[in-house]
Amino acid sequence: MINKSELQSIIGKYYLGGIVESVKWDIADNALSIDFQSPNKDMIGRVQHTNFPLEDSTLAVYDTSKLNKLLSITSGDVHLSLETQHKIFSKLIVADLNYTLNFSLSELLLIQDVGTVNDTDDYGIVGSLDSEAISAIIKAHNALESDNVIIKIDRDLDGEDVLVMSFGDNSNHTNKIDYQIPNFTLTDTPYGTKLPFNSSVIKTILNNNKDATSAIMKVNTKGWIKFEFKGENWESHYYHVRKQDI
Repeated sequence: MINKSELQSIIGKYYLGGIVESVKWDIADNALSIDFQSPNKDMIGRVQHTNFPLEDSTLAVYDTSKLNKLLSITSGDVHLSLETQHKIFSKLIVADLNYTLNFSLSELLLIQDVGTVNDTDDYGIVGSLDSEAISAIIKAHNALESDNVIIKIDRDLDGEDVLVMSFGDNSNHTNKIDYQIPNFTLTDTPYGTKLPFNSSVIKTILNNNKDATSAIMKVNTKGWIKFEFKGENWESHYYHVRKQDI
């Protein structure tokens, strides 16, 4: 058994509001692992759950939107099981006290292979994000009709280097929001460093991991940002590649 809300939270961490539809669920020894990437390959990640009540299997979930719609009518704890046809997993069965849902699984060959990241752990900017910082970043994005954010090293009134997320278009004639992120360290990252990212992707990642007990943001100045989250029974991480314009 697993609580419906917990299952939806796991799915939301890769589905990301519709960015990722098709994935493989790999289950071994009651541990679930899902690798995923965005269609335009600017984001790649993994979510893992250490207490997932399903037998060892690899499942092709092609239409996550449909699975979410089915789950929406359930409540409380749900029981998960699998149906096979010719020794192939063909259906995911989800049952609560009132409903029994049959979700059709796809052929594994229909799921696109996920790329790999050569992570050398070389990050010039590392910071922890508490719930207040996550909420502030989400609010800043939502306040502007722009998908642009520049992560930059600026200076405060005391001349100290500070980490700033600057939301808004590049033009000087548009609205902007600057948010100074606390709790960060810099390694060989000079004042004036600027890296542009898609703020909509960042907002969606943060929004679907707000239940984390630990959240870390790392920026590689060669061009990508990494988010690492941990919860009671789960972990997730995301790599997001910078925009090419600044």
